[in-house]
Amino acid sequence: MPLKHAHKIAVVGIGQVGSSVCYGLINQGICDELVLVDRYNEKKAQGEAMDLRHSIEYMSRNMKVYAGDYADCGDADIAIFTLGTSQASLKKDENGLVIRSTALEAACKMIKPVVKNLMDSGFDGYIVTVTNPLDTITRLIWQLSGLPSNQVIGTGTALDSARLKLFLGELMHVDPHNINAYVIGEHGPSQFVPWSIASVGGKSMEQIKADNPQLFANVTYENIQDRVHSAGPQVVNLKGYTSCGIASAAIAIARAILFNENRVIPVCTNLDGHFGFSDVFTSVPAIIDSDGVREIIDLHLTPDEMRQFCHTVDVIKEQDAEALQFV
Repeated sequence: MPLKHAHKIAVVGIGQVGSSVCYGLINQGICDELVLVDRYNEKKAQGEAMDLRHSIEYMSRNMKVYAGDYADCGDADIAIFTLGTSQASLKKDENGLVIRSTALEAACKMIKPVVKNLMDSGFDGYIVTVTNPLDTITRLIWQLSGLPSNQVIGTGTALDSARLKLFLGELMHVDPHNINAYVIGEHGPSQFVPWSIASVGGKSMEQIKADNPQLFANVTYENIQDRVHSAGPQVVNLKGYTSCGIASAAIAIARAILFNENRVIPVCTNLDGHFGFSDVFTSVPAIIDSDGVREIIDLHLTPDEMRQFCHTVDVIKEQDAEALQFV
């Protein structure tokens, strides 16, 4: 009897990030079928699909790749939202910085019809989103879609945590894969590193610092955290946008779902009594498998870390309340 199960992913929004996601999915052979959807630039989606098909000969496996519409998403296992708003279209203050409320308004108004069109197709799979402001938009997608919260996942601090591990690995001359450390909370300024749970090979960061003072002679936890927070803007200043890092995070989440990996990734998900909070989406380490977010890992934070977590949740809830006027 022939096997009938095949994995299908829809990527919605074919800009720089969407294109990187599509290339990574093909390069890693994640799925059997890939549909590219972009109503704002259908020609770009068509051209990207053609270019991607031309690359299949030199990839690990064959794959069906095409540009489509929301009607083609109904039977997709996962929809990856890579929608973004043009910086040029957003209002800025006297210093040239984007006014937060205008970015929030633009994102809310953009995401609402997209979710409706997707759900009208009969879609009942998993949504992975990278759209900013990440925490509030992930919660909005959950509300608009009617899907269970475990099926709506924001990339959150997955990329921030990867940057943290990279920088620590460079500092200690250790493969980042062997470092257990996370950035949690808002995907934004109030995020923080709970250093009390960070470790390498079962050894806590405090023990490592005590035994290897020379490694931390000219660097503090605050320096490392600031470097993580400024990494994204630095990439944007140099190349105009970020794409590869965030694409790899979205792909890792999709792969963990499709292949039931039971992988721990810090993602933006709904807290339901965890850490004392409910009805708020924020980033915490979670076990990702074929159920999406199977389980949130309740970290034992120190009192100071818990205060930081409370602050980041307050920041997100304030933005959640502000978003109500735009939907």
